[in-house]
Amino acid sequence: MTNRKTNIILKLFLGSSILILASFQALVNKHEPVILNQTGFEPDAPKRFTAPLTSDGAVFVIRKKNDSKNLFQAKVKNHIGDFTAFNAQGKDFVVVLKGGTETSFPFNIERNFYQEQFWNSALNFMVDSRSVTGSHPSAYGGSPWRDGVYYAYEVPSLIWLYRADPAFFEQMTKQINWEDDKQRILSSGFIFDANNPESDQVMESVKRYYTELAAPHEDAPDIVKLIHWGLGFYLMKPYTKDPSADPAPRQIHSQVVEQFSHLLYAWDRLKLNRWLPQSFYDQCLHFALTHWKASGSFGVDPLWDTKTYTDPDKAAGEWKLDKDLHPYKGRHVPGHSILPNLYMSQVVKDKYPELSATFLAAAQEQTRWIIEHLDWNHPGTTKGQRGSEFQTILNLVWFLEKMPEHAPEGLQQKIEVWAKTVVSRSDNMWDFRRYDLQDHWTIPVMNETGNLAGFPACALAAYRVVKDEHVKARIREVAYAHIDNLFGRNPKMAAASHRPEKGYELVERGWPIGYKLDVCARLEFCRGGLDASPGSEMYPYNPDGKYRHPEGWINWNASWNVSLAMLKQYRENEFFSKY
Repeated sequence: MTNRKTNIILKLFLGSSILILASFQALVNKHEPVILNQTGFEPDAPKRFTAPLTSDGAVFVIRKKNDSKNLFQAKVKNHIGDFTAFNAQGKDFVVVLKGGTETSFPFNIERNFYQEQFWNSALNFMVDSRSVTGSHPSAYGGSPWRDGVYYAYEVPSLIWLYRADPAFFEQMTKQINWEDDKQRILSSGFIFDANNPESDQVMESVKRYYTELAAPHEDAPDIVKLIHWGLGFYLMKPYTKDPSADPAPRQIHSQVVEQFSHLLYAWDRLKLNRWLPQSFYDQCLHFALTHWKASGSFGVDPLWDTKTYTDPDKAAGEWKLDKDLHPYKGRHVPGHSILPNLYMSQVVKDKYPELSATFLAAAQEQTRWIIEHLDWNHPGTTKGQRGSEFQTILNLVWFLEKMPEHAPEGLQQKIEVWAKTVVSRSDNMWDFRRYDLQDHWTIPVMNETGNLAGFPACALAAYRVVKDEHVKARIREVAYAHIDNLFGRNPKMAAASHRPEKGYELVERGWPIGYKLDVCARLEFCRGGLDASPGSEMYPYNPDGKYRHPEGWINWNASWNVSLAMLKQYRENEFFSKY
């Protein structure tokens, strides 16, 4: 009996020792991930990674995959490795940490990398996600693009992108055949899936689009055909409603009307008469002039005021948002009418000089309101605007850069303060602009992927006019870090696309979960989608934190289109020169 007890005690002791040793060994061999953009970088641009579990002073090197030759060496500081100075171009580089025990995903460094890797996917998404005519015969939301809403900015985003490099799109293989689409849609065998919110009048409007509007030239590049599609759809069906708990009724929204100004302003500058009929321009101009005042584009939207914003509440340990989701949907981004008013002032100045002055005065009044009343310290005015934030800064910077003689006093300083606010919220190992410095790294409750996608556009725009050199350098760094976040430099170590094989071939680890298939806008059928990103639950480094809603949105890709355009212009030092 004594021997039996002794054996039991010995086994328990040995078992405990083995567990202790195993725990100690796991601690010694603890994985120290090297987290970076899985796709690549451009020379002379910021190139950084995050090592969340690595101490200061740890040496890292750059090598080619499966090669032991060191090409660059530096040290980790504050959990960040900076290899911006490494500008060799090539494919399959890796970061190697701690003498070879930790290695990153491979990445490329190539000039014009973002255009070469992402522009085709960006356009493919816009081709596929068209309502009715795209990759699914439905129209969730009742707008030109599935899951589109009046504030989604699809057409302006396409014009920004086209204007950044017209030749690129004019040389692309064409996917859209207007005549084939017309025959398919008008055939008796075409079945429209009307079991989606706001589907009323959609098919009638699409049929009218193909029968009442003059077609784009058959040789027009796809991006121009998409511009024609978006505005042509709105000419046929201008009344819309956001089905996502929006208290605004079905109406002709100001932001729908304002999309027309982008075409009108770009018409001569892009020589769009090569591709589109003059009658289309005339119809767009008539629509804009008819609805501008009634839609509210001349005034200051009361919903820009932070007094109308709702703050998140915490109940039973969970953050909750008010049911109308204001401002977190980004429906009424402050200053959205500024640039459209400036555009229209230029469009009509020769024929209607008095009206031109009215447009200019409206833009000045709206800008003054922002200078005097909009508080950047309130996170609802910045990151809280979700995928729409870039419009505020882009519009302000355009005014200051392109029409400085008309810009209200204080505009320069207002942009400077925004940039300093961004910098103050970005001092962390991810170079990530936080929602606030209290409980929220990201927008409360919601998926904010579009804010990451659009942030480089506003940050690089502000970079143009900010005078403080430290702030300039830092905001540029943070701008590129948000691209990196989209493609894997985040606590989940995953890119924003759940299906990277559909347009993001260099991504090795896409977003681990996706939205349920074939039930909503069917954006999972589209190439080039952006789906999800980590929420506050995963920051600063909790990769097993709760997932946010993992569904893509046309707003995400529209924001990304604008950032891609601004990245191209910034790299070529032609920012706004074509605008």
